[in-house]
Amino acid sequence: MTATTHATSADSINCRHSGDLLGESRKNIAAPSFLKWDVEDGAGGARLADYLATRLLMTLEDVRGLIEFGSVQAAGRPARDPARVLRAGEEIRVYQPWSGVRRFYEIDPARILFRDAYVLAYDKEAGVPSQQTPSDAYNNTFAALQRHLKKERGGDSYAALHHRLDRDTSGVIVFAIHRRANRELGEAFKGHLVVKDYLAWVGGSPARDAWISDEDICRGAGRYAVCPKGKGKNAETRFEVLQREANAALLLARPLTGRTHQIRLHLAACGHPVLGDRLYGGAPANRLHLHAHRIRLAHPVTGRELRIAAPPPSDWLPPFKVREAVRRLD
Repeated sequence: MTATTHATSADSINCRHSGDLLGESRKNIAAPSFLKWDVEDGAGGARLADYLATRLLMTLEDVRGLIEFGSVQAAGRPARDPARVLRAGEEIRVYQPWSGVRRFYEIDPARILFRDAYVLAYDKEAGVPSQQTPSDAYNNTFAALQRHLKKERGGDSYAALHHRLDRDTSGVIVFAIHRRANRELGEAFKGHLVVKDYLAWVGGSPARDAWISDEDICRGAGRYAVCPKGKGKNAETRFEVLQREANAALLLARPLTGRTHQIRLHLAACGHPVLGDRLYGGAPANRLHLHAHRIRLAHPVTGRELRIAAPPPSDWLPPFKVREAVRRLD
């Protein structure tokens, strides 16, 4: 184990690669599969389930399962009512669920990191979406929390989410669970008043102990990428090396903006993609090695400072080195 000496300041450096960032590595990532068409003129007025059963040559029971699971959209919005009356010309999309219509995910109360009457923080598992996807409205953290609260409260399932973690990222995610907390919590995230620190194992050994990546992030042809300043949405991330190994390094990442895939893109652009990040060229691993470790914010009702941390994942190796690096942070 080689300890690193942390720089006292971090300079802004441009890590952007020329051309399409790691485009080749992303070509083999499967996109959600769906069928899309417009309702025929003669089908206006039909009920959604009856129409789909005829169109897809499926049983009514199977069609209702897809609809209730959240796998069907009409006119660009989720269609959860099998009896919905269709209009001629509106677009229908039917998504293929990744795991079929199996309902398998529920909240684990042991992973609740903080809770009072207004706020709940949860240690999200890797591999679980933060919120519903086009093909699955059931197996996600937000919907599972609503079910948990409804059962606990006897009907009241109120929850609100103002930030999210990628499906394969684990760690702290914060919800408002009372309407009184919702507006202030939303404004805190929107105003960048919430400090978020992530842990990431990356490939290679960064040349510096600390730096800032500030490349813009843009989207084209369904992909996110870094792009020249002024050509996309501004993005800024601070990085600090916590631990160096032979062919990898453990980093602390603090995003100062909240762009999709921001940390992953900035690290890939610097030539140090996150281990397990198939989308952006990371070395093969058992999972994406990105973890939302801790969050600091003012309580939306009381105003007192909240510091909430999720322990490093137990499936990260070597666990004792990760724990020691994290202890040095505290």
